[in-house]
Amino acid sequence: MFIVLSSKKVSSQREIAIMDYSVWTEMENTTISNLTLGFRQGILKNSEKLVVSLDYLKRDFDFFDREGLFPLNELEQSHQLQLDLAYRYDLGGSLSGILSFRPTIASTWTNSLSNEDFLWNFYAAISKTWSDGHSGRQQLGIGVLYDTLFGSPSVLPWVHYEARVFRRILLSLGFPYNSIGLQVNKRNQLILEHEFSGTYTNISSALQIEGLVDQLNTKLVQFGSQLALGYHFRLQPNFTTSTRVGYQFVDAFEIQDGADDQLYDFGQGSSLFFSMGIMYNFK
Repeated sequence: MFIVLSSKKVSSQREIAIMDYSVWTEMENTTISNLTLGFRQGILKNSEKLVVSLDYLKRDFDFFDREGLFPLNELEQSHQLQLDLAYRYDLGGSLSGILSFRPTIASTWTNSLSNEDFLWNFYAAISKTWSDGHSGRQQLGIGVLYDTLFGSPSVLPWVHYEARVFRRILLSLGFPYNSIGLQVNKRNQLILEHEFSGTYTNISSALQIEGLVDQLNTKLVQFGSQLALGYHFRLQPNFTTSTRVGYQFVDAFEIQDGADDQLYDFGQGSSLFFSMGIMYNFK
């Protein structure tokens, strides 16, 4: 789970709570539903900013017509809890730096936690912000991240360019996230998004896989990309609802051993998805 940090200014003590529920209709004989809960708090001090985030993802799997893997009920639910400590600081002029430390628990939680359930993700970048009378405010950032976008944690590049066009359009290009948003009016916003994401979850109980001895500390690996059209509606100054529909492309959905070798393949595929959520802004 990779959370994109917005470059918008966060006022002192701003707090945001988020809840989202999504369903992948069918992906290679599997239906997947996701419940996401999130909380953010930004603290601004002079030119420095600390954003503390806590995100929880519960993913439910409904398998059918699966053979050679037992017990499937041990895999029907996974949990991911991520703490994000992001620190932005001024480097002088129009340059700023960002450091983010993201300790994460990713587990099926069918047994007690172990060190196999922990991931130590991070993100570091430098960004430059400028503006002119024609195109308005723009920002370019480059950096590195250590995350599970493509399975086991690895070091990846991070690129982000953001520009506001004609006041109503916000363009965001880069890796792993791209979007174009249209602010229709004060209450309504449309946004087209594409992003890469992945999970790397420890299976905390033993699995029996056909043709192999019982497997311990295996990993449930899933990664791909998502293309979505979203609609945000501001109910009132504090409440905003979100509806998204799109396509989930799954490049890998498998069980791996500790050396990242494949033990069982659920298959690659794609699925329509639908999500609904709500965001509350504390003021």
